[in-house]
Amino acid sequence: MLVNNSLAKAIRFALIGGAATAAISTVPAFAEEAADGAKVERIAVTGSRIQRTDMETANPVIAFDAKDIQKTGVSSVAEFLRENAASGGFNESSTLSQAAGASSVGLKGFSSEYTLILLNGRRLPKNSAGGIFTDINQVPMAAVERIDILPDGASAIYGSDAVAGVINIITKKDFEGVHVSAKYGAAVQSSGLKTENIDGNETNVSIVAGASNEKTNILFSAEHLGRAPIEAIDREFGRTAFIEGHEGGEGRSTLGIPGYTVVSPTIDPTTGKPYVNGAAGQGSAAWSTCPADQVTSSGRCRYDFAPLYQLQPESDRQSIFTAINHEQTDDLSFDAQFRYTRAYTLTSNAPAPGQVDVSNSPFLADFLRNDRYKDDQAKAEEIIKLVEAGEASVAVGRRYLDFGNRMKDNTNETFEAVGGFMYHINDSWSLDFDIGHSKLTNRQIGAGGQLLSKEVSDAFNSPTSVLNPFVLNDCGSAALKPTCDALQVAIHRTGEYEVSFSSLVASGVTPWELPGGEIGVAAGVDFRTEKYQDRSDPATVAGLVIGGAGSNGGGTFNNAAAFAEFSLPIIEDMEVNLAVRNDAADWDIGDASQTTYSAKISYRPIDDLLLRASYGTGFKAPNLDDLFTAESAGVNNGIVDTRRCNEFGGSDCDKTEINSKSGGNPELKPETSVSYNIGAVYQITEEISASIDYWSLSIEDVVGSLSTQEILDEEAAGRLTHLVVRNSEGKLTDTNREGYVRSNLQNLTERSATGLIYNVQYNSEFSFGDISAKLKAEQFLSYETQNSATQPLCDSVADDAMQKFTLNGSVGYAKDDFDTALNMRFLPGYEDYDKRNTVGKTCELIGHYGAKVDKQGNVIDAGRSQHVASYFQLDWSAGYHLNDASRVSVGIRNLLDRDPSFSTPFDWPFYNQGVYSNVGRFFYAQYDLKF
Repeated sequence: MLVNNSLAKAIRFALIGGAATAAISTVPAFAEEAADGAKVERIAVTGSRIQRTDMETANPVIAFDAKDIQKTGVSSVAEFLRENAASGGFNESSTLSQAAGASSVGLKGFSSEYTLILLNGRRLPKNSAGGIFTDINQVPMAAVERIDILPDGASAIYGSDAVAGVINIITKKDFEGVHVSAKYGAAVQSSGLKTENIDGNETNVSIVAGASNEKTNILFSAEHLGRAPIEAIDREFGRTAFIEGHEGGEGRSTLGIPGYTVVSPTIDPTTGKPYVNGAAGQGSAAWSTCPADQVTSSGRCRYDFAPLYQLQPESDRQSIFTAINHEQTDDLSFDAQFRYTRAYTLTSNAPAPGQVDVSNSPFLADFLRNDRYKDDQAKAEEIIKLVEAGEASVAVGRRYLDFGNRMKDNTNETFEAVGGFMYHINDSWSLDFDIGHSKLTNRQIGAGGQLLSKEVSDAFNSPTSVLNPFVLNDCGSAALKPTCDALQVAIHRTGEYEVSFSSLVASGVTPWELPGGEIGVAAGVDFRTEKYQDRSDPATVAGLVIGGAGSNGGGTFNNAAAFAEFSLPIIEDMEVNLAVRNDAADWDIGDASQTTYSAKISYRPIDDLLLRASYGTGFKAPNLDDLFTAESAGVNNGIVDTRRCNEFGGSDCDKTEINSKSGGNPELKPETSVSYNIGAVYQITEEISASIDYWSLSIEDVVGSLSTQEILDEEAAGRLTHLVVRNSEGKLTDTNREGYVRSNLQNLTERSATGLIYNVQYNSEFSFGDISAKLKAEQFLSYETQNSATQPLCDSVADDAMQKFTLNGSVGYAKDDFDTALNMRFLPGYEDYDKRNTVGKTCELIGHYGAKVDKQGNVIDAGRSQHVASYFQLDWSAGYHLNDASRVSVGIRNLLDRDPSFSTPFDWPFYNQGVYSNVGRFFYAQYDLKF
């Protein structure tokens, strides 16, 4: 049966205050005959499998409909969630992200892996590039009817991952007619509307069509979104990796042009020690063309790489979505859903940085005489003889600007097919069956600028080499282009994630009654298989690509679950909801069984007041990459080798690039959680409604690893020495990666948080028009984390080391065919610190500036923090109905042209890319036509 007007009215009633709401699930509603013979619609709500007539439950669901989304001017579901309902995660424009074109979000300040993302109540396949996560960009924006946010644990209903909450994205249903939409927008710099000041152009075209008869409804939607790149040099934040006069504004690399050379003695095979003759004149030194004030204490040259990067890559996305609902008989209905999305992104990052051996370069002798030792010719001749005799070697570190930017073609494709049926056993009971399969494929192919270190070294060392490692070669010239092109390789990486699932649920009301009414029950089983595979080319996996890293991995995860839910109307105005679920997981080399439960209660002492509370347990199964990822090599920047600093001091105390290796752990077990929620919804007046919810969430057995710096700090204190592998010289920075820090995934920490969520809504009609306003605030009362199992739980809220709340609000006005709205987002300031005192095993915060420690790592001076300023964003939109069929709307995002807050000291681009947008003021215009 298609959803009718009475259901729509029920939904609007449930949205009072924007606080109490529920989503229509993927299954159709069914009717129960009331005492007077009228049909009363029963529907399924987010956070429950029991279909019911009352939309207001103990679940603190917050809903946003298509109009809410449209008024913000965003072009993707991920953008809307990040700025209006969620936190954590990253976006598709994050520089150097291994998951280009993808975006993730999380709830309650926790990372995205603790939030379950559903599309019409069903799980989405995950993105496996650069870690496993749910990519929100695979959801077609044009097909979205509304988004429901459940900021409460729901593992007893949905199983794994529903720890911090659930985001259920509901697509349009029962749509009739055709809706065509076209939008164009661009970022306009504050200097004016000149063509050269416009960038980040965006086009969005979509069509939604639907047709119905008495038995069947068919929906089709297609969408295209295209975005032009934004160059880093065209933004105040991003144009440079060195902000002169700004404390913490030093983010330049030590690998650039000019570069540096390292002269090292080789090992005497008879003694196993370095040749003593090579001792004098060795070490690292910047090329003489490096300005003296840019030479670091480690003998390298600072290089501003920022102008070579992009803050928004070129991208385009296409999506096709089809849904069919068919009522075969009064008691039997079928539904099916098909979806295809493709997201293409062309990333362009600064040319590769790296160090290679050039001991046999025909240009070496001239360089040593005329650059490295130009003021000491005797030393130059001595080193040349040592190199020729094989008693010393020379390496060059530089950025390969000669070969151009590192370009990659990134394509993410998703295919999904879902089918099912609902059978009404009688007026009170129904049987719902679902079966489906979805697959997300990531493909990354090098399009230029990727170089193999050995081949580059061989080319430099050839006796007839035309490439000079000590200058910027003109690879565009006819003489050098063939040689330069031959050194570039088309690296590749392919990730695949498949989800196959089926479920069978029986739900309805029993003949047994409590004082408040009939007992509702839902029970069923579901089965799910997830397959993951990540494959990179052999050279990347082996760490042979300059400035690149990759890994291989793959595995299968099977999950079988049985669940039951009971709705107990204790008295007329009080309902208790109980749920229990058992999940049995098997990942070939390990298994786990987890039982979760929840208890929820809602009570309405008066008509205008709803009180609610919930308690539940939850779990998150290990990610497949945490279980199966093969060992991979990487480099971490800005790290101090604590042990060498304590032993040698000087340049060994500088922050540098440290080799690292990481991999999966098949012995991981599920993370477990406990959560509870207490809240109230109050209709204060006919115009004003409000809600407040207190929540608490604690997670144990959190999977993670210590940071590279923490591991090195621990090693210097004589602990965790097995995680540090040093080369023959005791270093961790060699190009061959013989020295490295091992990242060890394990269940090692706890995490907990508490907070308040406020919602206020105002709606009123006046003679001059309708006024509406909404305000949503999320306040953190505590946020406790620990760095390792041996460290204490430390509260970042109490230490003012995180944003304590977020505010989102809107004010709207509508009169006849015209409407306009202002949307607001506010993030308060806070203090950012470098780390905790892990050596002292205390919660003491160590600042980015002026911190001092002794040789054992004990804190002498905790230094100063970085103050992160508050952030305020204002968006404006307006629309006018030209007639019944067409509408024109315009808007400005970031009306005040606010730059991101400086929030990542010593780390370009100096702001958190998962929190702030750096697009700037963005104008857009949209035309909608319905017929």
